[in-house]
Amino acid sequence: MGKRPRFHYCWTFIRVILVILPLLIISGCGIRLIAAYDANTEEAIFKCAKFVDQFYGGLLEADEGKRQYAKFANEYVAIEAEINSLLLRNKVRSLNEDSVDIAEKILNLWKKYRGRHKNRDTYSTGNAELDRKRFERMFAYAARAEGAKKIGEGDE
Repeated sequence: MGKRPRFHYCWTFIRVILVILPLLIISGCGIRLIAAYDANTEEAIFKCAKFVDQFYGGLLEADEGKRQYAKFANEYVAIEAEINSLLLRNKVRSLNEDSVDIAEKILNLWKKYRGRHKNRDTYSTGNAELDRKRFERMFAYAARAEGAKKIGEGDE
Protein backbone atom coordinates (compact mmCIF):
# COMPACT_ATOMS: atom_id res chain seq x y z
CA MET A 1 0.00 0.00 0.00
CA GLY A 2 1.09 3.44 -0.71
CA LYS A 3 1.76 6.35 1.46
CA ARG A 4 -1.30 8.33 2.63
CA PRO A 5 -1.51 11.94 1.54
CA ARG A 6 -0.70 14.60 4.12
CA PHE A 7 -4.23 16.08 4.10
CA HIS A 8 -5.61 12.73 5.37
CA TYR A 9 -3.81 13.25 8.70
CA CYS A 10 -5.14 16.81 8.91
CA TRP A 11 -8.72 15.57 8.42
CA THR A 12 -8.23 12.95 11.11
CA PHE A 13 -6.89 15.58 13.50
CA ILE A 14 -9.81 17.90 12.75
CA ARG A 15 -12.33 15.08 13.33
CA VAL A 16 -10.77 14.25 16.68
CA ILE A 17 -10.90 17.91 17.72
CA LEU A 18 -14.54 18.20 16.58
CA VAL A 19 -15.51 15.22 18.72
CA ILE A 20 -13.41 15.97 21.83
CA LEU A 21 -13.96 19.74 22.03
CA PRO A 22 -17.76 19.60 22.43
CA LEU A 23 -17.37 16.84 25.03
CA LEU A 24 -14.96 18.99 27.02
CA ILE A 25 -17.28 21.98 26.81
CA ILE A 26 -20.36 19.97 27.80
CA SER A 27 -18.62 18.31 30.73
CA GLY A 28 -17.69 21.72 32.11
CA CYS A 29 -21.24 23.06 31.86
CA GLY A 30 -23.83 22.07 34.40
CA ILE A 31 -27.52 22.08 33.63
CA ARG A 32 -29.58 23.37 36.55
CA LEU A 33 -33.04 21.84 36.92
CA ILE A 34 -33.89 23.31 40.33
CA ALA A 35 -33.31 26.64 42.02
CA ALA A 36 -30.05 27.20 43.83
CA TYR A 37 -29.99 26.89 47.61
CA ASP A 38 -30.94 30.08 49.43
CA ALA A 39 -30.05 30.39 53.12
CA ASN A 40 -32.51 33.27 53.59
CA THR A 41 -35.37 31.13 52.32
CA GLU A 42 -34.36 28.30 54.61
CA GLU A 43 -34.32 30.75 57.52
CA ALA A 44 -37.78 32.04 56.50
CA ILE A 45 -39.09 28.47 56.58
CA PHE A 46 -37.79 28.00 60.13
CA LYS A 47 -39.20 31.39 61.16
CA CYS A 48 -42.68 30.51 59.86
CA ALA A 49 -42.49 27.10 61.49
CA LYS A 50 -41.61 28.71 64.81
CA PHE A 51 -44.54 31.16 64.61
CA VAL A 52 -46.99 28.38 63.78
CA ASP A 53 -45.65 26.20 66.58
CA GLN A 54 -45.90 29.10 69.06
CA PHE A 55 -49.44 29.76 67.89
CA TYR A 56 -50.51 26.19 68.58
CA GLY A 57 -48.61 26.18 71.86
CA GLY A 58 -50.54 29.24 73.02
CA LEU A 59 -53.80 27.81 71.72
CA LEU A 60 -53.29 24.55 73.60
CA GLU A 61 -52.40 26.42 76.80
CA ALA A 62 -55.81 28.12 76.76
CA ASP A 63 -58.75 26.22 78.20
CA GLU A 64 -60.70 24.56 75.43
CA GLY A 65 -63.76 26.64 76.34
CA LYS A 66 -61.75 29.87 75.96
CA ARG A 67 -60.42 29.37 72.44
CA GLN A 68 -62.74 31.78 70.66
CA TYR A 69 -61.49 32.89 67.26
CA ALA A 70 -61.37 36.58 68.16
CA LYS A 71 -58.70 35.92 70.80
CA PHE A 72 -56.38 34.51 68.11
CA ALA A 73 -57.36 36.62 65.07
CA ASN A 74 -54.32 38.92 65.23
CA GLU A 75 -51.96 35.96 65.40
CA TYR A 76 -53.69 34.37 62.41
CA VAL A 77 -53.17 37.56 60.40
CA ALA A 78 -49.50 37.89 61.38
CA ILE A 79 -48.69 34.26 60.64
CA GLU A 80 -50.57 34.32 57.35
CA ALA A 81 -48.48 37.35 56.34
CA GLU A 82 -45.29 35.40 57.13
CA ILE A 83 -46.45 32.41 55.09
CA ASN A 84 -47.44 34.73 52.21
CA SER A 85 -43.94 36.23 52.39
CA LEU A 86 -42.41 32.74 52.22
CA LEU A 87 -44.60 31.91 49.22
CA LEU A 88 -43.59 35.11 47.42
CA ARG A 89 -39.91 34.48 48.17
CA ASN A 90 -40.26 31.07 46.52
CA LYS A 91 -42.29 32.36 43.57
CA VAL A 92 -39.70 34.93 42.49
CA ARG A 93 -36.94 32.31 42.24
CA SER A 94 -36.73 30.54 38.90
CA LEU A 95 -36.79 26.74 38.71
CA ASN A 96 -38.48 26.64 42.11
CA GLU A 97 -41.88 25.09 41.36
CA ASP A 98 -41.62 22.35 44.01
CA SER A 99 -40.92 24.83 46.81
CA VAL A 100 -43.73 27.09 45.56
CA ASP A 101 -46.08 24.09 45.66
CA ILE A 102 -45.09 23.27 49.25
CA ALA A 103 -45.52 26.88 50.40
CA GLU A 104 -48.93 27.08 48.68
CA LYS A 105 -50.04 23.91 50.45
CA ILE A 106 -48.94 25.34 53.80
CA LEU A 107 -50.79 28.59 53.11
CA ASN A 108 -53.96 26.81 51.97
CA LEU A 109 -53.91 24.57 55.03
CA TRP A 110 -53.41 27.59 57.30
CA LYS A 111 -56.40 29.32 55.69
CA LYS A 112 -58.50 26.17 55.96
CA TYR A 113 -57.82 25.75 59.68
CA ARG A 114 -58.29 29.45 60.28
CA GLY A 115 -61.68 29.29 58.54
CA ARG A 116 -62.70 26.26 60.56
CA HIS A 117 -61.74 28.02 63.79
CA LYS A 118 -63.64 31.15 62.74
CA ASN A 119 -66.78 29.20 61.77
CA ARG A 120 -66.85 27.03 64.90
CA ASP A 121 -65.48 29.78 67.16
CA THR A 122 -63.57 27.11 69.05
CA TYR A 123 -60.63 24.78 68.48
CA SER A 124 -60.65 21.34 70.03
CA THR A 125 -57.52 20.00 71.68
CA GLY A 126 -57.50 16.96 69.40
CA ASN A 127 -57.69 19.07 66.24
CA ALA A 128 -55.07 21.50 67.54
CA GLU A 129 -52.62 18.70 68.31
CA LEU A 130 -53.17 17.04 64.93
CA ASP A 131 -52.94 20.32 63.03
CA ARG A 132 -49.76 21.32 64.86
CA LYS A 133 -48.12 18.02 63.90
CA ARG A 134 -49.30 18.38 60.29
CA PHE A 135 -47.67 21.82 60.02
CA GLU A 136 -44.53 20.48 61.66
CA ARG A 137 -44.26 17.79 58.96
CA MET A 138 -44.96 20.27 56.15
CA PHE A 139 -42.36 22.77 57.34
CA ALA A 140 -39.83 19.95 57.80
CA TYR A 141 -40.55 18.88 54.23
CA ALA A 142 -40.08 22.47 53.01
CA ALA A 143 -36.78 22.78 54.90
CA ARG A 144 -35.53 19.45 53.52
CA ALA A 145 -36.47 20.53 50.00
CA GLU A 146 -34.50 23.76 50.39
CA GLY A 147 -31.58 21.97 52.04
CA ALA A 148 -31.44 19.44 49.21
CA LYS A 149 -30.54 22.30 46.87
CA LYS A 150 -27.16 22.56 48.63
CA ILE A 151 -25.98 19.29 47.09
CA GLY A 152 -23.24 19.87 44.59
CA GLU A 153 -22.67 23.45 45.69
CA GLY A 154 -20.08 22.69 48.35
CA ASP A 155 -22.36 23.97 51.14
CA GLU A 156 -23.02 20.63 52.78
